[in-house]
Amino acid sequence: MSLMEALNGRPAPSLRQQMREFYQTSETYKKLLKHHDTAYLKTFVTLVSGHARSNSQLLEVGCGNGIASRMLAAQGHRVVGTDISPLFLQEAQTWQDQQLTYQIADAIELPFPDQHFDLVCSNELIEHVPDVEATLQEMIRVTKNGGRIIVAGPNLCSPITSVLDLLRLIAGGQGRPIWAETKKQAFQGLIRNIEYYFQKRSLVEPNFVFRQPDLENQIIGGDADSVYIASPIDLERFFENAGLSIVKLSVGFGLKGRLVAAFFPRLSPYISMVIDKK
Repeated sequence: MSLMEALNGRPAPSLRQQMREFYQTSETYKKLLKHHDTAYLKTFVTLVSGHARSNSQLLEVGCGNGIASRMLAAQGHRVVGTDISPLFLQEAQTWQDQQLTYQIADAIELPFPDQHFDLVCSNELIEHVPDVEATLQEMIRVTKNGGRIIVAGPNLCSPITSVLDLLRLIAGGQGRPIWAETKKQAFQGLIRNIEYYFQKRSLVEPNFVFRQPDLENQIIGGDADSVYIASPIDLERFFENAGLSIVKLSVGFGLKGRLVAAFFPRLSPYISMVIDKK
């Protein structure tokens, strides 16, 4: 099966354990997370802080190296950062204080009471979970009534990303690993993402499409390890069907980002969704 071939149905239950073991043991992947520094995470932190009330109790699910949680705590919030990997959180656990704590936790089974947090957020997590519905339901469960959920990460179904890939390759630039390494692959990705867009827009229920992650040979970034081909349309359908309100389908930063968010929020290359729990 190729990296881009969609799985038929949901991933096998055994894949959940394989992915857990991968994130808990891969020193190579941990090194990739060093690129997630304060500059890299600034947009996400700005997104969350811009939609959080003062002195909120925040939960970051899948916090990776923990830097974004630390940045949010520095803004006066009480923050709990969770990740499935003790390896990723080795350094972060030395930063803990009264405002900031870290906990090893699986996003599919969060160890917190119902309605515990004012705001629950995740960044570049949702594409890495083999059970998207369970993860989103857990995020809803631990959010207080009247609280807020923020989901951020790559829109792996974005036709805009595929168009940019193709134009860059035509101009002689480098391809994007895994997804668009050649012009042919970029064109195929464009057609596929257009099909996904119209298919998902026509459905009332979310249509989560999965792929076989590469957990051995392609630890080079670029979401080779992603299992869910993330789409904001799926998330929109899921949250609305669960009775939540979409505050923002997309929050853009910079002129181009704001224009895309305003006019093509479901096509944006980056998911930045804000949801209210009634």
